[in-house]
Amino acid sequence: MTRSTLTKLCSGLLVALLAASPMIAGCGKKGWPQPRDTSDSFSWVRANATPASGCIRVEAELNGNLRNIEYIALELQTAGSAEDCPTCPFNPNERVEYHPEELGITSQQGAFSTLYCPTRKSGAYRWRLVGVNVYGTLEHATSTVRGVEME
Repeated sequence: MTRSTLTKLCSGLLVALLAASPMIAGCGKKGWPQPRDTSDSFSWVRANATPASGCIRVEAELNGNLRNIEYIALELQTAGSAEDCPTCPFNPNERVEYHPEELGITSQQGAFSTLYCPTRKSGAYRWRLVGVNVYGTLEHATSTVRGVEME
């Protein structure tokens, strides 16, 4: 094999390897899979919380395919005040899960109201709701993190 033939062969292999590297490395996309057809998902329309005699009354509403709700979680983080570091990462230290039927959610009715009495007492809480889909590969419906001042 001559030197020029060997150079051409190495150059060809190098070009083929460079062309195939994106396929080998993957596309680099991160995050939850998004359904092409959103008929399997649901989302929050509203979510509010108010203090009620040492407990928290949560009123919220979901829309979309409500048949696909596996459960809804209320997550709480104790805070010094409802405005405690709104840009800090949300780190819940209390979580309660509800099945849709416990909240009165049906395939046509996504509004609910529930009363929860936290086990950790605080003057304020940061909170959010998380709706978990029966299809585990779909993204959870997560409300924004909000604060509630206790009475």
